[in-house]
Amino acid sequence: MSQIITVPFTENFLPHVVEYAYRYYLENDKDLSRLCLVFGGHRPSLFIKRDLARRIGKAYMPPRFFTIDEWMAYVAYGVDAPQEGPELDLCYSIYQLAMDLCPWVCRGRESFAQFLPWAREILRFFEQLDLEDVPLDSLKTIREHAEIGFSVPEDINNLLVHLSTLRQAFHQELEAKQLAPRGYRYRQAALHTDKCDISMFDKILFCNFFYLHRTENTVFKDIYDRGQAVLFMQGDQRRWPALSRIAGTFGTPILEGKEVRPTAFNLKIYEAFDSHSQAGMVKGILDGIKDRESTVIVLPDGDFLSTLLSALGDDLLEFNISMGYPLKHSALYTLLTRVLEAQNRRKEGIYYTRDYLSLLGHPLVKNLDFGGKQGMVRVLVDKIEEVLKGEILTGLSGRLFLDPEEIARDEKFLDLVLLSLQGMDVAVTLRELKETIKAIHQVFLHDFEKVRCAFELASAIQGFVGSMQQQSTFDKYPFNAQIALRMLEIGEELKNCAFAQEIFGPRDLFKVLEERLSLQIVAFSGSPLRGLQVLGLFETRALNFKNVIVVDVNEGLLPSLNIYEPLIPREVMIKLNLDRLELEEEIQRYGFMRLISAAEHVHLIYQHNNNRTRSRFLEELIWEQEERASKIGSVKIIRGAFEASVERKQRLVPKTAAMVDFLKNFRFSASSINTYMQNPYAFYCRYVLGLRTTEDLLEDPESRHIGIFIHDLLAEAFGGFIGRKPVLDANFRKYFQKIYGSRFAAVFGRQGRSDTFLMETVLKARLDRFLDQEALRCETEVAKVLYLERKFEDQLKSGENQVHLTYRVDRVDEMTDGSLMILDYKTGSMDPMPKDIPVDMTLTRPYIRDHVKSFQMPLYVHYLHKQFPGREVNSALYHLRTMSIDKFLKAGQMKDLDLLWDGYFKALDFIMAEIFNLEIPFIDDSVDIN
Repeated sequence: MSQIITVPFTENFLPHVVEYAYRYYLENDKDLSRLCLVFGGHRPSLFIKRDLARRIGKAYMPPRFFTIDEWMAYVAYGVDAPQEGPELDLCYSIYQLAMDLCPWVCRGRESFAQFLPWAREILRFFEQLDLEDVPLDSLKTIREHAEIGFSVPEDINNLLVHLSTLRQAFHQELEAKQLAPRGYRYRQAALHTDKCDISMFDKILFCNFFYLHRTENTVFKDIYDRGQAVLFMQGDQRRWPALSRIAGTFGTPILEGKEVRPTAFNLKIYEAFDSHSQAGMVKGILDGIKDRESTVIVLPDGDFLSTLLSALGDDLLEFNISMGYPLKHSALYTLLTRVLEAQNRRKEGIYYTRDYLSLLGHPLVKNLDFGGKQGMVRVLVDKIEEVLKGEILTGLSGRLFLDPEEIARDEKFLDLVLLSLQGMDVAVTLRELKETIKAIHQVFLHDFEKVRCAFELASAIQGFVGSMQQQSTFDKYPFNAQIALRMLEIGEELKNCAFAQEIFGPRDLFKVLEERLSLQIVAFSGSPLRGLQVLGLFETRALNFKNVIVVDVNEGLLPSLNIYEPLIPREVMIKLNLDRLELEEEIQRYGFMRLISAAEHVHLIYQHNNNRTRSRFLEELIWEQEERASKIGSVKIIRGAFEASVERKQRLVPKTAAMVDFLKNFRFSASSINTYMQNPYAFYCRYVLGLRTTEDLLEDPESRHIGIFIHDLLAEAFGGFIGRKPVLDANFRKYFQKIYGSRFAAVFGRQGRSDTFLMETVLKARLDRFLDQEALRCETEVAKVLYLERKFEDQLKSGENQVHLTYRVDRVDEMTDGSLMILDYKTGSMDPMPKDIPVDMTLTRPYIRDHVKSFQMPLYVHYLHKQFPGREVNSALYHLRTMSIDKFLKAGQMKDLDLLWDGYFKALDFIMAEIFNLEIPFIDDSVDIN
């Protein structure tokens, strides 16, 4: 029979291979183990073994199976093939050779981390040269052209000049180290195929190959000429140029028959608007498929996998996923990148507060469980955040840069943490708390500070992962355990790499690690023989399914083509006959069409939005369908439409008698009253439950820190003027600059960063303007400073209730005219001033909210007026950005203060009556029910 067997596109491929084995071996009582089958991957062998077992019905010795990589290694080296070698080691070898043979190529990329992307591209280029068996002499032409100059950057031309030398030296290095990467194995197989002993096999079936590298072509042809090879092909050379080239090489046509058989699958095309709608469509399609065993979901883009799995959930039942999950999408990877970011911005043990909080705020850190003290780390982290934001004032408040060791030395902070833990019935001693802080800093900070070589980095990674496994619930979930295991394997790889003990800069090591981790895939468990299959396009080689669902049928993903070579110019690839752009499109088109042509039901889903257009493959299918129907527009597109149901129910919490009793004894501030006025539900969460809405310090930490810094600075600077007239002379300015410098260095300046220098310059200029204005104002208007950062307590009668009030004012001045002025420093945007409230107005909370806006100014003035009867009292917002002073009471209002107070206090009584009213629930005003 012919040594080339062609299977039509419209038929399942593997049954033909099984039939060949059964007919020519089992029916003739020949030894099936002397039959060898070579496929592109492992998966087809499982199906063939299963189908043969079903036909034989008893135990049997199966054929010998090879993947193409295994076969080429066997041809080149026999059963003792050398190891391929870790990619990092191969890249490092290229880097060392480049530094030795042509160091000017590495100019500007002297470190391994900087050269690593180039090394990867050079390694990939060498692999292509070896796969296509391009002789070393061919690179001489490239060298000559490079010396003249390709139209590429000069450093690329310099590299091209030395590629021949580098490749030859790299091959010698591989021989010396007894390593054989994939391309080199293929090249060796092509060189030694005539010496390979294959007498143990009667026939070698090369199954479902499409494009053959020149090395593969050489090996296949040699065995073919010996009469031992049978090529099982699928498709027709009249449609596929790659098959035509194979037919020409082997001298036998590859034809399905007199004509190419037309496809007859039931095609449905779906248009989604984003990845989530696409996943919803897949779920809807699967709901209508009963035979999941004969169904495949093909994902051209692995990044869609997590979205798909989230949408399918428990509907998956039995399934197998071949693609794997990108490690860079895992929570553990995100945490590690935060660790590395903190190290990259660290200077001499001082960390950027934003990085420190970002690291500690990661859920995996907050849920650590040290010594069985569940919840301890969460409380610890929350309190650190409150302190650094300035919500709780300690010696650490307002720090933009932080020495972590100061955390464990701040006694006020530690007492607050212990008090909170006691309230949660978590028994923790001060010693245990300090040990926990030390352990967190050791694992996530200090271990990485000491890194100077790959071996030490590996130890830090292993300690990091080990701590997560031991001190959290992370490792209790099987998939997380696989992620942790993959990270530990990367750690072992670094420990044993060729440059494990060589000294590098920490940033270079971190960059190498991040690049290595970002490319890793964590495999899912599952059986290729049972359940729904979720595969990449190339994993479907030689397989066929009754139901085929392909997602992301979009240009750029299907086909996925690398149009721009990042390092080796395309014109160089063309001169070496390595231009794979058109060839790669044909390979992907073949894989796609081969899969769907034998299916019964094909569902193709694409995204249509500003960034995505449908694939050229899909356009071709639509055109074919329209041509058959002789009608444009005959192919119907099913467009995604999803009903969105928005919950418009307004949240409310009924009051209890215990809540009201608590509120009657509560110490209100202007801020808490304002919160209720704006949104009662927010008041309930913040002041009744004690919950805080976290401000995003990570987005703009400086604004909060600057406010705390300026308030503390002005309080200290003007502290010497309490009880006397402030004189802002040269001596004061000298004193001010001194404490400004020391405070800025303590809070912001230790890093010596360029943005810190800019902030210091801006702050200094702004404070100089403030001092200029204050010098003039104090000289002409201020008699003396009465209070700075002063806290006051008060009680007000509101209906039948006594309201306990607390105030904290920035500064109170006695003016030269005998009046008092309360100053509230504002470093941010301008706060709105309250409007007057008519006494005869029918009040509602929304009206009060929109007009009063804030009770701060009225309450401040009212309290000081009681303390200093007969004196005029006013308050003002002192805006340090604009140097404007916005007074609460205008000149004309001083005469009608009683009428003014009646309006404000009528509004305050209304608000307090609502707060104390058992029948009025806490309503969430953030929900619009209109």
